[in-house]
Amino acid sequence: MSDPDIQRIAEKNGVSGATILISYHVNKGVVVLPKSVTEKRISSNKEVISLSTEELAVLDGIAAQGKAKRLNTPLWGFDLGFEDRYGPVGVN
Repeated sequence: MSDPDIQRIAEKNGVSGATILISYHVNKGVVVLPKSVTEKRISSNKEVISLSTEELAVLDGIAAQGKAKRLNTPLWGFDLGFEDRYGPVGVN
């Protein structure tokens, strides 16, 4: 969420970086299951905005630059077949 492109898009739209990332996936037709334990964050996780074609292209480029990470917390105890923040495939 701290990526400069994400922050720029968030500031332009008057929302948080988290809202941009949730909205990005919803705009791409992906089911998003955000989680939180605080009432404020749970409520804000429901906010989705429309992103322009240009904004979507910028966000697509983040993954193309190798900046995207798959987070799987806590460890599930089995390999999901892709790298996550704990290391390469097969390293749990």
